[in-house]
Amino acid sequence: MLDKTPFRAEVRSTVAGTTLLVLTGDLDYDTAAELFTLAGELFSADLRHLELDLAGLEFVDSSGVAALINVYNAAHGNGSTMRIVALTSYLRHLFKVTALDQVFDLPD
Repeated sequence: MLDKTPFRAEVRSTVAGTTLLVLTGDLDYDTAAELFTLAGELFSADLRHLELDLAGLEFVDSSGVAALINVYNAAHGNGSTMRIVALTSYLRHLFKVTALDQVFDLPD
């Protein structure tokens, strides 16, 4: 059995209308719905800008990638923006090979 790092999402308000969501642990089949549910709650609270800090994610599977895409789509469907403000080299590579670096607003 593989050891899993518990998934956690910490919501931090940075400035009016912008919320920073810091994700840590494993974003996978077991936790992806938790992220999408939380994002839905944030968007229903008149969130205009969502920033994601993904630097603490240790593992992301296809369900986790799908959850990030769903959050991105929910943001745009709500008239909001989503950008990624921090990520690991692993995630940068993952986004590049899946062409999501052309979709997501990534840090330099």
